[in-house]
Amino acid sequence: MFLREFDDPNLVKFTTIVKQLESDIDNGEIDVNNYSTDQLLSHLEDNDIILDVTDLYDMIKNPPLNTVIANIQGDKVIFKGHDDTQISPDQTQSQQVVQQMAQSAMPTK
Repeated sequence: MFLREFDDPNLVKFTTIVKQLESDIDNGEIDVNNYSTDQLLSHLEDNDIILDVTDLYDMIKNPPLNTVIANIQGDKVIFKGHDDTQISPDQTQSQQVVQQMAQSAMPTK
C-alpha cells in the first residue's frame, strides 16, 4: 500500500496519527528502546489504519512515517534520533587498534 492509495481524508488522518506518535515519543509515553512492529501496527489499527508488515516497510521510506521512523530491524522499530547503533568511544578505540594491526600485517615493499 502506498500513501497515494489513501484518499485525502485518510491521508490527513494518517498524518495526524503519525504526529501523535511523534508527540508520544517526545513525552516519553513510548519506550523507544523497546517498541515492536506489532505495537506500531496495533497503534495504527486502533486508529482505523489497517496495514500489514510489508506495507509498513514500504511506508517508512516516505513521509510522514520517515520523519519519525529511521528503520525497522527485525521486529524492532528504530525511531529517528533514538538509533542505538551510535559508536561509543570504546568501539572507536577498538576500531583503531584493529586498523593498526591490519596495517602492520601488510607486507612492505
